[in-house]
Amino acid sequence: MEKSKKLSLFGLIGITMAFFGTVRSVPTLASTGWTQIVYMLIAACMFALPIALMSAELSTTWPQEGGPQVWVRNALGEKWGFVTSWLLWVQMFFGMVMVASTVGVLLGYVIDQPELGSNSLFIFACILISYWLITLLNLKFDMVKIAGDWGAIIGVYIPFLALVILGIAYFAKNGITTTGYLADFSVDKLLPDLSDLGSLPTLTGIIFIFAGVEISSVHANNIDNPKRNYPIAVIVSVLVLVVFNLIAGLSVANAVPMDQMNLANITQPFVIMTEDLGVPAIFNNIISLMILIGVLVQLSAWVLGPSKSMIKVADEGNLPSFFQKRNQRGIPINIVLVQAVVISLVSFLYVVIPDVSEAFLVITITTTILYCVVYLLISISAIRLRYAMPDAVRPFRLGAKGNGLMWFVSIIAMVSVIVTILVSLIPPSSVGQTQHLAYVIYQVSATIIMVGIALLINRFKKPSWKKQLN
Repeated sequence: MEKSKKLSLFGLIGITMAFFGTVRSVPTLASTGWTQIVYMLIAACMFALPIALMSAELSTTWPQEGGPQVWVRNALGEKWGFVTSWLLWVQMFFGMVMVASTVGVLLGYVIDQPELGSNSLFIFACILISYWLITLLNLKFDMVKIAGDWGAIIGVYIPFLALVILGIAYFAKNGITTTGYLADFSVDKLLPDLSDLGSLPTLTGIIFIFAGVEISSVHANNIDNPKRNYPIAVIVSVLVLVVFNLIAGLSVANAVPMDQMNLANITQPFVIMTEDLGVPAIFNNIISLMILIGVLVQLSAWVLGPSKSMIKVADEGNLPSFFQKRNQRGIPINIVLVQAVVISLVSFLYVVIPDVSEAFLVITITTTILYCVVYLLISISAIRLRYAMPDAVRPFRLGAKGNGLMWFVSIIAMVSVIVTILVSLIPPSSVGQTQHLAYVIYQVSATIIMVGIALLINRFKKPSWKKQLN
């Protein structure tokens, strides 16, 4: 058998950055003004790096397909392994609603009707139409293969680079504006305003930039000298992303007037900057179309990605035979259709919460909470496996010997995810005073229900659910 080609250090850095390169989260970052610098450092150092390094050890030691589910199952048993795979599936219900919500905003700019981006009913309709259309197309065609890497280049890299260039040009012309989020700098503005607890949940939205950081660890075994090169790749990737996101975030914060940031509208800063710099307005139509293509390609990838993991879980007997059905192309059709139905129901939040920007933040927070539960299980598993399976061959190991470094890294990760969950339960400033209790009830209920369903399914699963091999 031909030996597979090893990834170079720079190749792994590129792959790692590709997982997180997006302009979609820039408005959330920018809305915190100067505080975004500290928030990004907290998200990178306390969240992204510890989880990525733990995942590197786990994925190189247990490289079987399944990732986090396999790690947690080996450490904590079948039940919690299933909970992990379940949460990684159901978080997509909220995450894809958040991603799809930008379709309506971008489409409004493409057709020169930007006011549609503030119409919650239009956003709701666009989520339903775009997600169902992409779902049906993926049942017939391999849309990710068709779109390929061009979708990321057109929809992510070019718009991100354009935003950074425009931001630098805007700053060169205007300096720090007196109307933007960066006006009247003082050192205390770098730190979170603890007198306004409603501003803290935005940190959750910033941490979401790094959600999925464990994914790149699947390539750790495919790189020369993983013990040396993987941590270098992770650290460099995270640092580059921090720098680029901060340049983009500070640029947007400088351009958009205070209290006018639309978190779901990435085209807003483009419009402000191009008007000021004298760039033809058609540029905004083109850039909106490019980002829209990127969003649709991302949605397409997520339609089938998690479902492929869930069909393995179903075949192992963790879900009823209903979820094991495949179409002619081998796609788990019932899983794909169930997730489309649930995503349609979750998108109804855009009708319940008329403020599009507020709904966007609330759903982002829900997604991050569910991810944090998974990261808590991964952190506990990393420690547990050091003692339960001490002799397992670890191509990449945190610490040459002993368990001290693993304890240190996992405790940082556990503290950061617990703090993130607690901060997420503080109602954002955009949520009205009368809705504070409803917000807390929603976030707590969504988390408990999603974890609870997995535990109930595991509790009542039957031997007959396991797929019989012919």
